[in-house]
Amino acid sequence: MIEDRQGFKIGCIEEIAWRAGWIDTPQLAKLAAPLVKSGYGSYLETLIADSQS
Repeated sequence: MIEDRQGFKIGCIEEIAWRAGWIDTPQLAKLAAPLVKSGYGSYLETLIADSQS
């Protein structure tokens, strides 16, 4: 319910690492690539796209 209301995934370690600066955008994209067909991978790709706008 919280994920739906706020638009954030709970416990998304890739997002946490990216936002904290522990990994950069190309590293996040590499992690998201094998997961692209899942909602989780799509979410990570949306983060990347939103950051580039």
